[in-house]
Amino acid sequence: MASAFGRKLEAGRALAFAASLAIGWTALVHGQARPDTPRPVEAQPAAGSSVLRDGLYVLQRGDEISIRVFRLAELDDTVRIRPDGKISVPLLENIDAAGATTKELADALTKRYAELFKEPQVSVIVRSFANLKVYVGGEVGQPGAIPIVGDLTLVGAVFHAGGFKTSARLDSVVLVRNDGQDRPLIQTLNVKEIIGKGKADIALRPFDIVFVPESRIRKVNRFVDEYIRQLIPITATAGFSYLMGGTAIIGVQ
Repeated sequence: MASAFGRKLEAGRALAFAASLAIGWTALVHGQARPDTPRPVEAQPAAGSSVLRDGLYVLQRGDEISIRVFRLAELDDTVRIRPDGKISVPLLENIDAAGATTKELADALTKRYAELFKEPQVSVIVRSFANLKVYVGGEVGQPGAIPIVGDLTLVGAVFHAGGFKTSARLDSVVLVRNDGQDRPLIQTLNVKEIIGKGKADIALRPFDIVFVPESRIRKVNRFVDEYIRQLIPITATAGFSYLMGGTAIIGVQ
């Protein structure tokens, strides 16, 4: 009985901490952090302030993408989106890419190539993201920003950040991400099951936040100040706009 009560109490503390984490981030991006922190001008994404639209990644200037045309290998190409937001591919010049999802760009290329070839089938794959990162904090070796290169998972990001400290609590790792509707979705994850039991790892998205708590959660204010405010300066880009004024959706797994 006491053990069950203890587990419920710890779960409640984890949820309370997760909610406070979202509140801390909201205050941060609203400019309620340290007033002496300068706020430089940041480049804005090509379309809107979010890197997701309807749950799909929105291409950014500087992204490297591969374009494949089925049965027309001579049209295959790998290009980087230019500062003007456009790309040039075989036989086509100045195609708008930044601000579109990969599906939208593939559809646009298919339409243009259909003027030259019969029933082309085009696919677009993102090879590398431009200045897009995830953030790892808490009980890890080197808290900070981790660039997204290829497929990046939660456990992989933690190891890029120096791995778990011996004081880390692995059954209550906090993941904060955009839910696709510009609201913060907060989950607590049991990483023990990923490492020890072979459960599928979590694929990370741009601007995800991974927080590894201590084995015993201390005062929330200390965590927000020590880890969150120092993890990323107030210069957090527009990619964090989904944390501004949104209502957190909290789930426990």
